[in-house]
Amino acid sequence: MEFLLPLSIMAFLKIFLTYRLLFMAYTHLKNKDLKLSQFRLYEGDFPDKLWSARYQFQNMFEVPILFYLLCILHIIFDNYSQIDVFFAWGFVFFRVLHFFIRLQNQRGLNIRTRTFTFILSLIFLSVGWVNLILNSFLSKNI
Repeated sequence: MEFLLPLSIMAFLKIFLTYRLLFMAYTHLKNKDLKLSQFRLYEGDFPDKLWSARYQFQNMFEVPILFYLLCILHIIFDNYSQIDVFFAWGFVFFRVLHFFIRLQNQRGLNIRTRTFTFILSLIFLSVGWVNLILNSFLSKNI
């Protein structure tokens, strides 16, 4: 159950981003800044903030998928220690920071901070995967 809260935080971030993107799209459609047909293939000019929101939304379907899988495997095999929980929380911590950085309009943002938080989250995730594999082979649970 130690993985339930980190998984839930990531899920709520994704749900929030979904509603945010829908709200922003609706607002631009209502203000007649965009046409509904533009969303079919994302053709034409879109406001920077909408592009930024869309990229942030897409980003949550990339690396975090590996986090979900890692946590689910830990739960299924029941082969984890507190260090694995620490790696999960480390990933979530840096993804939350990354989330707040990406909420800003990306055009004028210094990309170093965003990249740094992404790399740190990736390190926590990578070490978590290495630890899962090593523990699985050492305990022969898989």
